[in-house]
Amino acid sequence: MLSCSLFAQQEDDEVEIYIDDHYLEDQFYLGIQYNFLLGTKNGIENTGVPFSIETGFIKDIPLNRARNKALGIGIGYNFDVLRPNIAITKNGDDLVYNINNNYSRYDYSSHNLEFPIEYRWRTSTPTNDSFWRIYSGASFVYNLSNSASFDDNSGNTTKFTNLSAFNSTNFTLYTSIGFGTWNFHVKYYLNPPFKDSVRTETGEKLSFNQLKVGVMFYIL
Repeated sequence: MLSCSLFAQQEDDEVEIYIDDHYLEDQFYLGIQYNFLLGTKNGIENTGVPFSIETGFIKDIPLNRARNKALGIGIGYNFDVLRPNIAITKNGDDLVYNINNNYSRYDYSSHNLEFPIEYRWRTSTPTNDSFWRIYSGASFVYNLSNSASFDDNSGNTTKFTNLSAFNSTNFTLYTSIGFGTWNFHVKYYLNPPFKDSVRTETGEKLSFNQLKVGVMFYIL
């Protein structure tokens, strides 16, 4: 009688562990990067600390039974700040662009929608939520709004909004490599921020490309 009671008690204490073999890595992401300017000419250089903040959601679509290979499709938002020494002045109804160092602060900011698609390789398993990953892909970027502001040495600020000189769309190539929540992230913009037709007062092109380098956090 006693042995039967002990056996029944043992059965009651057993906990069934469910393993989901059909898990998904749907993720929210948050990234912080430094903006480098590549291919600068005619004296264009970075000033201050240009940065980018991005966030969004990626839908995971596994490509194999092990689910360590997948396609990711998402939507996101990014806020970009570029600080090239490109000044804007107004001449009647026209905006004039010049490369100079006459201001103490140069600030080009933009709000953008981003639509990423990526190939995802990882060492994940149904029971492991910390794993190595390499996520590489491309994204389409649509500019919602932009502005430029400049501070002179006297503390006065000049501001312009919704510049038509900015490219309204762009494409990027990117990769994230890391373990767990922390990941190294690099993203290259295929087109310059300024339209190819934009020139300075002396006929120089404002041609350079944007490279983001920083960290990306993935949150399940």
